Amino acid sequence: MQKSKRHRQVDRGGIIAEPRQVIRIGNSHYISIPPEFIQVHKIKAGDWLPTAANHILKIIPMSEERD
Repeated sequence: MQKSKRHRQVDRGGIIAEPRQVIRIGNSHYISIPPEFIQVHKIKAGDWLPTAANHILKIIPMSEERD
């Protein structure tokens, strides 16, 4: 299988649009979070992030949840 190049797009509103690879570890699946998102929302290893999903997955940083 050929690896595709990642094409990152950031719009004026700061939205990062970038393909993320799904990784399987054991029986679970994971995707990485862009480092800019981690830094802006001061997320650290071990933090819990609320999520909402249907056909779109939304990760809700605690700072947004409190607003």
